[in-house]
Amino acid sequence: MKIKNIICALLILSLCGVGAYARPQKRESSSEQFAAPAVDKKASRQQNKRYAVTDLSKVEDYYFAGKLDKAELMLNEILLTYPDNTEALELKNKILIVKEKLFVFKRDAAEDYLVESERSLRDGNYYEGLLYYKRAVDLMPEIYDAQKYNTMIGVLNAQALRYKGSDRKAFLLSVEAFQDGDFKKAKSLIEYLSQRYENMLDYRGMVDFYQVEYTNRERTQAYFREALSNFKQGRYENARSALNLAMALNPKDLDIALLSEQINLELQ
Repeated sequence: MKIKNIICALLILSLCGVGAYARPQKRESSSEQFAAPAVDKKASRQQNKRYAVTDLSKVEDYYFAGKLDKAELMLNEILLTYPDNTEALELKNKILIVKEKLFVFKRDAAEDYLVESERSLRDGNYYEGLLYYKRAVDLMPEIYDAQKYNTMIGVLNAQALRYKGSDRKAFLLSVEAFQDGDFKKAKSLIEYLSQRYENMLDYRGMVDFYQVEYTNRERTQAYFREALSNFKQGRYENARSALNLAMALNPKDLDIALLSEQINLELQ
């Protein structure tokens, strides 16, 4: 009887073992099998910060180069991701101030050129009349008036009828060269015409004056480059001193005006 009980117990244990083996085993879910590594948020923030610093460096390059629209566009993209970035916000504010100042400068300078253009045209001086009109339009292209310009050219062509044969073409070429700032070519043509037409004598001194302005460009650019170099290195007082010399030679130069406003912001 005791043996029979032992045999029964062994049979029960063996059946339990088979059932446990046959029972489906719990499988790991796919998310557990392929769990993504944990993200290091601190490292991610540091990496994003490095990207922001790199982008701001590019923005500053645009800012120094006077490409304010590109700088502002890039800043807007940075601020979408980092709206509380202090450096980006400060630079954006500087750009907005400088753009407003430049608009006023261009508007006032263009108006001055238009006044000078109209005065010269009334005096029959189409050299300065067309030169000043072109300079005004270069500053503010939106003020260009095709009808007005065509009228000026029509009157100029009528004035050219006083010259004979090939001299008529030489006169028109001299006005075109003067308008484009090619004062050397204009002077050569005017000197040729002044030997044949008394009224052209008045323009010889005028073209000499503008040729001096042209030769001063190299000096102006040298002062400007010195000022820009000092500005980039944070030597704002030195930058102002060099730029004042450039401004004295060409007070209506747009690049000089831009750098002047940038320096003013840093000296405030």
